[in-house]
Parts: sequence; C-alpha cells; structure tokens
Amino acid sequence: MKITKKTLAMTLALAFPSLASATDLAYTFLDFAALDTSIKAEGTKTPVPGQTVSIDTIDGHGIAVAGSLVVHKGFYLGGFYKSSVVDLVGVVQSPLTTVNVKDTFDLVESSFSFGYLHAIGDKLDLVAELLYDTSTYDFGSFAGENFDLDDSGVGGLIGFRWNPRREVEVFLTGRYSPVAKPLLTEGRYESGTSVSAGLRWYFFENLGVGIEYESGEVDQTTLSMRFSFGNLPW
Repeated sequence: MKITKKTLAMTLALAFPSLASATDLAYTFLDFAALDTSIKAEGTKTPVPGQTVSIDTIDGHGIAVAGSLVVHKGFYLGGFYKSSVVDLVGVVQSPLTTVNVKDTFDLVESSFSFGYLHAIGDKLDLVAELLYDTSTYDFGSFAGENFDLDDSGVGGLIGFRWNPRREVEVFLTGRYSPVAKPLLTEGRYESGTSVSAGLRWYFFENLGVGIEYESGEVDQTTLSMRFSFGNLPW
C-alpha cells in the first residue's frame, strides 16, 4: 500500500498531539492582584540570658504582580512578585516582667519559572514548570531578637487549565517549594507543598478577573485582574 505524504502527516499529528495550546487560553499575560494571607508560624528566641521572646504570626494583606510570556510553541517564561504586611503577637518574658506585644512584619515572595504546556483535547491544558523561589520574612525586633529569614531555591509545579467555555477558565495546581515553611525558632526554611485552585472569567476577550485559593504553610486568597495578549506567534 502506498503511503502518501498527506497520510503520513495525519498519522504523525494523531500520534504526537500539538505542543501549542489547544484551548482559547493565553500564555502571554500580565496580572495585578490583591492578597489575603494567613501564615502558620511561631517561634521563640533568647536574645540575652534570662529573657525570651515568643511570637505567633496571624493574618495580613498584600499586593502582587505576575506575568507570563510565550517564547516558543509549548514553552513560556513566567514569574510573580508578592508583598504582604502580616500581623503578629508576641510575649517578652524576663525575670522582672512579662509584656504582651503586637506588631506587623513584611513578607516578600518572588518566583521565576520556565514552563511547558501540553494540550489534552481541545479544552484542557497540562502545564509543568521549573521554579526558582525566593522568600523573605522581615520581623524587626522587640528586645534584640532576630527572627528574620531570607532564602531561595529550586522547586516545581504541575497543574491543569480547563477552558469549558471561551470566557471561563478553571485551574488547579500543585506546587513544591524549598522555602515553603518558615521555622522561626531554628532560623531556617523547610521545603513543602501547596495546592491551589481558582476560577477566572473573561468579560472581554483579553481582560478577565479571577479568584484563587492556595492551601499550604502559607494560605493565600488572591483576587486578580488579568490582561491577556494572546499566544504570540513565536
């Protein structure tokens, strides 16, 4: 049986699905967001003999900017920058007195990613990303103690973007980060995972609003505005 070029091309297309997005979702975009942040962290330090300082982190609010740029069919670069001001309560104990204190601290998170997308059918994309995460906790000091943390490392993400209708996106991701959990007493980070899910609605073709909830060592609810620029031709 003679195999024509057309038959061969169709066979290869079926055997190796397109690496480009089969959905209407863009992978070149810019996000601006508001954050609601909750952190499960506590620590104790002894800045001088006989005096201890203990703190517990609570909740806070912040802002974020994120973006993505298609660099080739199936591949994209991305990243985000998040800054939050978070409440904390503390206790300063010494032989003479015990003082309850309240304050805020700054949490700054950033990430750079190299991503790959693979179409699954015509409404679902699988995404995988190699990440470089950075995290900074800036507490200041009540009585000479130092709870500050600053570190970075390589992580990963895998997830799905579902486009059931042209104007609707549903997404789910799992993330691993080497700077996920702050160990304030030890003065270091511990690696960990988080899961996030969200919904985005495009009320114009290239403009949408979204809500996302991430559950992990740092829980965050994100409200965002997305400006999409389509999948650029390169």
